[in-house]
Amino acid sequence: MSFGIPDDIPLPCHWPGLTTAVDVYDLPHLFDTVSSERVVELSRLGGQPGFSGIDSVRKSTGVSLRRLLSRGLGPVDLAMALCRRLQDVSGVALPDFHSVLLCHSHTDPEQCQRIAAELEERLGLSPRTVVPFNHGCSGFLKLLQEGTQRLQTATSDAEIALISVETPESWHDAADRLFCGIVSCGATAAVLSQNRGLPITAVATEDFRIPAEQRVNSAPLFHRETSEVFTFRGETAWRTVMRMNPEPVFVNGIELMLSSLRSALAEIDLQPGQRIIAVPHQPSAKLLRALVAAARSEFPQVEFLNNLDQYGNTISSSIPTILSRLPEVLAATECPPLRNEDHLILLSAGICMHDISDQMTAGYACLRWTCGALNSRRTLLPDRQLQTTHTP
Repeated sequence: MSFGIPDDIPLPCHWPGLTTAVDVYDLPHLFDTVSSERVVELSRLGGQPGFSGIDSVRKSTGVSLRRLLSRGLGPVDLAMALCRRLQDVSGVALPDFHSVLLCHSHTDPEQCQRIAAELEERLGLSPRTVVPFNHGCSGFLKLLQEGTQRLQTATSDAEIALISVETPESWHDAADRLFCGIVSCGATAAVLSQNRGLPITAVATEDFRIPAEQRVNSAPLFHRETSEVFTFRGETAWRTVMRMNPEPVFVNGIELMLSSLRSALAEIDLQPGQRIIAVPHQPSAKLLRALVAAARSEFPQVEFLNNLDQYGNTISSSIPTILSRLPEVLAATECPPLRNEDHLILLSAGICMHDISDQMTAGYACLRWTCGALNSRRTLLPDRQLQTTHTP
């Protein structure tokens, strides 16, 4: 979806913009952490060969620190803390949003609906105010696309909240080497507004069927398995977990993100002095290294951001985590600060939650950087403070 906003003329009367991007990783009571030493131990549970040591974990995953939801807390507690932070930074109370879109990925497709209903009860919101989605790795771009479509038919002052709450430790096997070192709890929120914030010039997502000739074997890309597995606290539990067929997922994930990058670059009219900064989904060090190497041979002018080391693969929260911490990530990747009219390209590819065996989801969004436009707080009226009917 392109919004027809050229770089060399003023914006039209109505355009979608990203005004807020926040997280709650600085609240230590919400999370427990998992070190690389612990990942080695987890990967060997049940007699599995696992990782040979922390150097092997680091090389394979690119992650030093992973987060679990603190014992005794649930996803709704995380969502409540996120809503408070969102309101404080944006200056908009939850009841005042035109829509609240929630992504929570899970092997149980009903889990997100239950979280949305409980969140509405705690916040005292009307039923179906929070719209749930089980979107997986491309969840943020899916929410962004849904939100921009809703803004097109909304009033000029409408604002839409995009919330991602991810607890992948609840639907993965801690002894599965493909996941135990990369997945991490995620909690991010963003706000879409009319005529404010970082202009969004294009956004597109699509589900792609991966044909047999693009798969190195005939096994499903992903599949669900219900059995006794290990939790990320080293305990056994009967649960439904996600299993991955790594080779075709890896190869097609790279190609889908490269294809999305090509499509995004075609939307940009690059002017002298402007930079292009890509913000990709953060799946693993191995995939990111291959993506950047392939992209730089074709598009050497594109810069890539990476915050995998301290945040891991937070599923739909990975891209907005970077957006919420842009100065930190730019410094860590030795990129200069962004300047007015620089271009951000958001990229994603990964599991397609409604057809995990044969499809993958990918997409992109193009944003134009405007200094001071992100996280510029509006005035919150005292009588619209966030109300709760439960104390988590």
